[in-house]
Amino acid sequence: MKGLLVLGLGLVALAAAGELTLQERVVGLVLEAFHSRKVVQWVYKEQAVEDVTEREYPAGPFVRLQVRLQQTQCRNQPRSRQDCALKRRGRKLICLACVKFDSRSPGEVLAQYVHCRMETQQAVKDTETTRQEEECRTVQEKGEATYHPGVFAFSRGLPP
Repeated sequence: MKGLLVLGLGLVALAAAGELTLQERVVGLVLEAFHSRKVVQWVYKEQAVEDVTEREYPAGPFVRLQVRLQQTQCRNQPRSRQDCALKRRGRKLICLACVKFDSRSPGEVLAQYVHCRMETQQAVKDTETTRQEEECRTVQEKGEATYHPGVFAFSRGLPP
């Protein structure tokens, strides 16, 4: 009887550990989006997660974060992404990710934006920064109903 109880508690612990936080899911989406590009020849691993912002909206949660990635010694093949050692002088990237999840069906992504650049590049230009912020704002507002009081009343009163 005790063995069944211990086994049941172990299964519950495994199920709880299997659920990923929003931040972990976004990092997974970043790695998936980055590795799916045809020009990426090597596997990259997550090194650090920075500047995390999580907000809850009626349409669903929104997550914005930066991830630092480093190149590994493994080639970018679907089965080789598990245990790869980091390249000693491998490339390092900084990726900005903005993801909006759907509140009606957990796990569904309403919109996402991922942009990666080399860590060694000069600071991002102001125009690029404003473009990235606009893209993130667009993702953030996805699925939200825009309410403009009086718009319907004014449009109905216009002459034909």
